[in-house]
Amino acid sequence: MLIHRRLSLLLAAALLTTGCGHQDCRLIGLSVSPPGATADHTAAAPGNQAQFFASAVVPDGCATTACVNCSGQTWTVSDPLNVSISNNANDNGTATCLGTTNGAVTVTATVPAAAGSKQTVTKTAMLTCR
Repeated sequence: MLIHRRLSLLLAAALLTTGCGHQDCRLIGLSVSPPGATADHTAAAPGNQAQFFASAVVPDGCATTACVNCSGQTWTVSDPLNVSISNNANDNGTATCLGTTNGAVTVTATVPAAAGSKQTVTKTAMLTCR
């Protein structure tokens, strides 16, 4: 019985070690929140702003997440005439309505797929400026 218990513990330890030690936990996608927002371009800050956040998406079973902001995350908007968005460390992801938009503007977060990679991962959200 003691040998059986020791064998079970060794097998469990081996599975944990090989399962966790060799899993590829690189960034596979992004999540952006909120998925949609509205702001008033005539209001004073922060009423004319919306804050967007990007989070890493990694494979199931990964204990740690990939770092989103480490690799040079950038934000862009589809209507830079009426909306600006910050890539500064202080207010990263803060969109400011400069004018009324005709419908929703696409807000896009982009990060390299891996450190030093030329491939990128993107995710979008929507912003309406009234």
